[in-house]
Amino acid sequence: SAINDLKNNKKRKQDAAVGERTANYRKVIGRIKSAAGSGARSADSCLRISLQDILNVDTKGRWWKVGASWVGNQMGGSTEGNSQTNEDQEGATLSSNQKRRMQVEKEEDAILLLASEQRMNTDTRRSIFCIVMGSADCDDAFEKLVRAGMLKNKTERDTIRVLVDCCGQEKAYNPFYAHLACRLCDFQPRCKFTLQLAFWDLFKLFDTMSARKAANLAKLLAHLVGAGLCLNLQVLKVIDMAPDSMSETCTLFLTVFFTNILELFDDPMQATSLFKTAAARRKKSKRGDDPFGEEEEEVDVQENDGDGLRENISVFLLQFLKSSPKNAKKSKFQANFKAAVKACESDGLDAFGLM
Repeated sequence: SAINDLKNNKKRKQDAAVGERTANYRKVIGRIKSAAGSGARSADSCLRISLQDILNVDTKGRWWKVGASWVGNQMGGSTEGNSQTNEDQEGATLSSNQKRRMQVEKEEDAILLLASEQRMNTDTRRSIFCIVMGSADCDDAFEKLVRAGMLKNKTERDTIRVLVDCCGQEKAYNPFYAHLACRLCDFQPRCKFTLQLAFWDLFKLFDTMSARKAANLAKLLAHLVGAGLCLNLQVLKVIDMAPDSMSETCTLFLTVFFTNILELFDDPMQATSLFKTAAARRKKSKRGDDPFGEEEEEVDVQENDGDGLRENISVFLLQFLKSSPKNAKKSKFQANFKAAVKACESDGLDAFGLM
């Protein structure tokens, strides 16, 4: 029958009902379009729902919904009041952002002023100073220095010297600089030699150096030497440790340095290893460089320098640190002290572990 109806173009009752509903829908959509096109969508016909109305739904209700509860003017709320509140909040947000921006600019100006006081006389050094002093922690400073290219070519020299100078100028020693120096040396190995040269230049200024700066630099060097990753005791070979020739600042520097070294190790064998191998490290690297023996005289000189350094360290330890209050019986300091003195008094063969 359905085929016959289709053949005779005869509509079913169900199809007629669907057609009527479709026609009604089309009429409704047409009226909506005509109303929108004729300007019926004016300002008066739109719901003026503000952000504040939506945020205050729990306290004031939904005034735009038919049958919903609404507190309204009982809470002192109005359209003008809501707009004024929004303006106040926007103004408060802007003022807080401005205050934050002003605070950042003030901090940057203070760092630049401090850089000029510390005689950072080049743009590179000022940039390094601002990065180091304005960083949140060691990792932040390291990442900023790497991104800024401060470890490339000759710029790493300025980075190391600014780092050491900042550590010396602190009112109290800050291990931040030691950890940052270790990160730099691990990332850029040539920073180790730059660090050694920086300390050698500072050793020449003991006569004019303040006690606070000498103590800070001694603790920095103790951290770098004790870590075993950056420097070794060879850095002290340029210092004349004769008691008659040392200045008060030099004596203070070495006292603080060796005190921190001897308090660093939990195992006396670590102190023994440090004081034994430090003086012999360079001669081990040079021995056998020339198979024809042309380097023999230079090797002998370095061996004598190593022996002289061990002797100087041993004399200094016995003269200045043996009577230290920290050298108490059965203390970690005393155990490391004895191990260091014994290692320094060993002969050259013992330094290589052959005896």
